[in-house]
Amino acid sequence: MLATLRSIAESVAQQSDLQSALNCFVTMVKEAMHTECCSVYFADYSQDNFILMATDGLNPEAIGQFRMGFTEGLVGLVAQREEPINVAHAQSHPRFKLSPEVNEEGYNAFLSVPVVHQRKVLGVIVVQQKIARVFSHDEESFLITLSAQLASVLANAEIQTLLQQDASSHRTSVLKGVSSAPGIALGSGYVVLPHIDFKSIEAQHCDNSQQQIQLFHQAVAATRQEFHILAKTLSDDIPKEAVAVFEVYQQLLDARSLGTQVESEIERGWNAKTALKIVIEKLVAQFDRMSDPYIKERAIDVKDIGLRVLQHLVSTEQVIKQYPDNTIIIAHTLTPTMLAQVPKEKLKGVVSVHGSVNSHASILTRAMGVPAIWGIEDIPLLQFDGKSMIMDAYSGRLYISPSQMLVNEYVEIKRKDNMLHDKFEAEHDLPPITLDGERINLLLNAGLDLSTETMSASYCDGVGLYRTESWFMQKGQFPTQAEQEVWYREVLTRYHPEPVVMRTLDIGGDKVLDYFDIREDNPFLGWRGIRVSLDHPELFLDQIKAMIKANAGLGNLQIMLPMVGHSEEIDEAIALIDQACFELQDEWADPFYTIDRPEVGVMLEVPSSIYLLPDWATKIDFCSVGSNDLTQYLLAVDRTNAQVADLFDPYHPSVLRVLNHIAQECEAHELPFSLCGELGGEPEGAILLVAMGYRRLSMNISSLNKVKWVLRRLNVTDMETLLQTCLTQSSSKQVRRVIKEFMIEHSFAELLYTSHQAKGAS
Repeated sequence: MLATLRSIAESVAQQSDLQSALNCFVTMVKEAMHTECCSVYFADYSQDNFILMATDGLNPEAIGQFRMGFTEGLVGLVAQREEPINVAHAQSHPRFKLSPEVNEEGYNAFLSVPVVHQRKVLGVIVVQQKIARVFSHDEESFLITLSAQLASVLANAEIQTLLQQDASSHRTSVLKGVSSAPGIALGSGYVVLPHIDFKSIEAQHCDNSQQQIQLFHQAVAATRQEFHILAKTLSDDIPKEAVAVFEVYQQLLDARSLGTQVESEIERGWNAKTALKIVIEKLVAQFDRMSDPYIKERAIDVKDIGLRVLQHLVSTEQVIKQYPDNTIIIAHTLTPTMLAQVPKEKLKGVVSVHGSVNSHASILTRAMGVPAIWGIEDIPLLQFDGKSMIMDAYSGRLYISPSQMLVNEYVEIKRKDNMLHDKFEAEHDLPPITLDGERINLLLNAGLDLSTETMSASYCDGVGLYRTESWFMQKGQFPTQAEQEVWYREVLTRYHPEPVVMRTLDIGGDKVLDYFDIREDNPFLGWRGIRVSLDHPELFLDQIKAMIKANAGLGNLQIMLPMVGHSEEIDEAIALIDQACFELQDEWADPFYTIDRPEVGVMLEVPSSIYLLPDWATKIDFCSVGSNDLTQYLLAVDRTNAQVADLFDPYHPSVLRVLNHIAQECEAHELPFSLCGELGGEPEGAILLVAMGYRRLSMNISSLNKVKWVLRRLNVTDMETLLQTCLTQSSSKQVRRVIKEFMIEHSFAELLYTSHQAKGAS
């Protein structure tokens, strides 16, 4: 059955449009299950009914015409129950509804399963047979498995149809993602495909077949040259038999093997990329169906060749492609390089299919003040390219080909957003003191956007988190101690005399170095943070020495250790720091500077650390809560996984109670504490944290003035009352409701932006 499942999935994926895919699906399922009828119904929520979209066995003229209500018939019952129905005599079932227009009178056996995607019923699959029988458990399981594979196809069907329409039709399509960096952006989509594959390619026609054939020939020539260079480069290092593989690749590129078929598809009206996709996927499917293992392996070769040709096709297009004045980057997975390549004055927003609100890349966009949406539907990205769009990164909505009415409405929303920003900026030089006189230290999370942090010193009370790994991520190899010293000196000088908390190298999870590859099945629970540093003391000592030397004569350095979960890790790290100080006394004798051992603290992000605070209070000088990872570990949610992004919630009652417990423990042991996670950069989060006793909050520069503006208009006593109410709630939804009421009561309603008013205009 597994081979059959794979065959159906591959055949459906190779179809050029949705209707062809569904027709292929019903025919192959009917043959595989040896039944007499297979049909697929779509759920049309705009009309509250199901529409027959494809069938092999019912009246073909009913396709696209026949509809039944959500509560009608056995199809409606399957959707209501969200579970399979398997009956031998369908027409004797009390919910059976006879529909003469589809010609199903002769069928008795009935098996149907719902197609569900992200808790929403998208459609129903039905197989029928004239002989009265109950389908076996294996057959039922087979159909359930197929429905799961079909779910993503149906989920994107309407979206793809709308995206393919011309913008002049004024039909706006809306994609839903997860709001990351807040803001509004109006602009044009610019698709970045760093790791292109055939799934990214949207089937497109082209009238100029000669131009497309010429593009294909150029890509093939570039691929031939690439293989020639590879073979020449490797000829001295590997056996001649292995180099001969490139000769096979050259033969497969020959016009008689690949070229003729691609040119034939181009002459049928497809563009070069689509034609290549059709030919390669057909060839791969043919090889996969072969029983001979050697021949099956050739499928890998064919796919590799196809992808290389495709890459050259896309590269040719990219060379002449310019960034529009209002660029909205669309990517499968955002990288810092993608952001760096766009001129800052042109970059207006970011949309990413993969990743999530609290991924490292997402934090980077917030540091830059660029609106961002994460976790949109995984559809062929090239459908976005060049299309006008509106990003509402408050509600997580992306509007494609918006109407002029919608554009006008969002221009006004953006104007009000800018006015609010100006209101916050007007008080940037005022101290963050509450109405009842409590001074809150607002510090900066720095080190991500290295090119734009030079002017931030006047806005803050120092740096609560300096991410040193950002320097490492921009290098092609581990930086030398001398290079690091120059970097750190520049930062410490910039913020002097205010404190700068430098976190030691924190790689792993979603932060990787190209030259220090860490491959793990579960990276967030793997080799990261202090674990890497202690396993490589030579790297750790180099970094510590560079920090200490950079701090000479300044004295505003504090060192923070990430991902600490064991007391032994603190002991080992402190021993290495002491060793670095001792060695510097001998090897770096400077008559004008003395070696000062900086204060050493830990990030509280591993849950075990919370319960070890009494033991650590005598070992460390301070601690800072990393609320992003702490929330991730408390709620068992991978914060880079868009599929579970909604479950990552720092306002979860358990998270708030833990943060409150940390504050109480630190106060009891007279241990200085702060918070440097994203929660502190939200006005609502800052209010709760101040109420808990946090007096040092570290955040991105884009959040600092807004948080200050809010805190200056509140009494700590009112915040404490809010906190006590929130701590008694049993769900995040209840907590947020209580906070919303508080914000409205204290005249902060303008900060609670929702796009309900804008939805009606689409």
